Amino acid sequence: MPKAASNAQTLLMRIFESWRGENFPSHPEDVAFEIFASELVLRPYGLVTEDVEAGIVGGGQDGAIDSAYVFFDDTLLDEDSDVALPSSRPNDFGQDKSLELWIVQAKRTPAFSESAVDKLENSLRRLLDLSQPLDSLKPLYNEMLLCRIGIFRSAWEKLLTRRPLISVYVAYTTPGDTRGVTPQVEAKVLALRSVIANALPDSSSISVELMGDRELLNRYNERPSYALAMRYQESATSGRSHVALVKLKDYNNLIVDENGRLRRHLFEWNVRDYQGNVAVNQDIRKSLTVPDSPEFWWLNNGVTIICSDATSAGKTYSLSDIQIVNGLQTSHEIYEALRSNPTPETEERMLLVRIVVTGDAATRDKVIRATNRQTAVSDASLRATDDVQRNIENYFLTEAWYYDRRKNFYKNEGRDVSKIVGIPFLGAAITAMGLARPDKARGKPSSLLKNDDDYVLVFNPNIDLEIYLWAAKMQRRVDGFIASDAAEATISQRSNLRYHLSMLIVEKLNGRPIGSPGQIRNLILSGATITDAQVKELFEKLKKWSDAYLTSENVILERATKAQRFSDYLLRCAADERKAQSAPAGTG
Repeated sequence: MPKAASNAQTLLMRIFESWRGENFPSHPEDVAFEIFASELVLRPYGLVTEDVEAGIVGGGQDGAIDSAYVFFDDTLLDEDSDVALPSSRPNDFGQDKSLELWIVQAKRTPAFSESAVDKLENSLRRLLDLSQPLDSLKPLYNEMLLCRIGIFRSAWEKLLTRRPLISVYVAYTTPGDTRGVTPQVEAKVLALRSVIANALPDSSSISVELMGDRELLNRYNERPSYALAMRYQESATSGRSHVALVKLKDYNNLIVDENGRLRRHLFEWNVRDYQGNVAVNQDIRKSLTVPDSPEFWWLNNGVTIICSDATSAGKTYSLSDIQIVNGLQTSHEIYEALRSNPTPETEERMLLVRIVVTGDAATRDKVIRATNRQTAVSDASLRATDDVQRNIENYFLTEAWYYDRRKNFYKNEGRDVSKIVGIPFLGAAITAMGLARPDKARGKPSSLLKNDDDYVLVFNPNIDLEIYLWAAKMQRRVDGFIASDAAEATISQRSNLRYHLSMLIVEKLNGRPIGSPGQIRNLILSGATITDAQVKELFEKLKKWSDAYLTSENVILERATKAQRFSDYLLRCAADERKAQSAPAGTG
């Protein structure tokens, strides 16, 4: 007789079923649970849903690995990240920075099995062996897994002279009870840890964790705190806002959690990520650590905090809804200095902190843009404060959709995740459907914000706001279909063909390729629609055309989908088929 489910297991699975119904109703249960479990494992990083989903590699030839993620200095890496690009050099990056590989295995069966750990051991022994080329592992593992591991291995090899702090974390998740794990499974876990340790430098950090119903439930109930206290030494007040001198140790207590990790969620509205070993950060580092350096706050512009409320009592501010919108570079260097060499002299130095209390979105954007204009910041870094971005957000709200131009803003408000759209997602959707460039959407998603020419083609005040919402809804629909059982897609097809399918849908609705986003308006005005059966039929054609191209060109799908040549080929296939269908019977 099977053992009755515990309350923790029952609660966890009911939460999962509700979550799946709200966010991924068309995804198979196993795939949805992989996303659910991965999000919980990585919750401290505050990843958006698209980033979590992009790390899913399960679905055949996965080596018992359901998702994989690589972080460098607490920042998620993808194929387009600087450290992963062949053109970048080791000296472009700082020394002694963390490089982390996260591996997640997620199973809905309420037990931990020896065989699952055995498979992980065999896979990681091969995948972490730098002497074994990843190309030689193609018969064993799928493209997406090898791609993710390739990012980690490329970064590791590139950063060798920068002495990266290597960490590998493995989480085996099930709705089972970790208190009932057998001695045999525990022995397998130790063997897995030993295999990973043998593949890494001696100074590496390794964790193999079993996460059951109670652990996953606790992680689900965790929420990042945006209401924190900060001690200060001196302050001046104007209206409801303040300027304060704060000891570095007290500021560090604000930005670091109880586990010693940077509270990255406090920097989600910052206009740029940490820039690494650039000249300005080297100067900040010197002014922090050189004993006879002048007062730190004399040499540094300080940081700007935006919050909804700030009250003071006993030389301590209580801050609500905190976002540190300027000073990320300074904050990182303070964090690194106090983590690596926390001398009393450094801890007692002062930092200038501006506390702006406002709940007005337009005012927040003005503060962000103004404070970040005082130092060299590219226009690309200020994209989220553009008028066109604010207008898109406001239009989405009128239709009960949410445009997350500020990372995780609506997610943290508890809005329906299936209706939350970020800047990269929308940019990629418009690029694929409005410019017929799914290769660019697939291969260089982050460049849409970096490159002025690309940006103005996609985010332009002359584009009707309704087009953005239409494209977002269509891409969501495509993503839901391609992940469903109905699509019968491989893991590689799910990851690589979503934007190409969107392009072909728009081409079919329009009767020919679309060359600019504004042309989508004609589809909206005409009420053009496509049925689920037609989407399925078009996807089958896309798979057939793709297979023929891969055979002809002798390339893998992941590489083909990042080339414009493949996009143009698909459009020719669609045009040829339309011509053949319209030809009178008996001609040809």
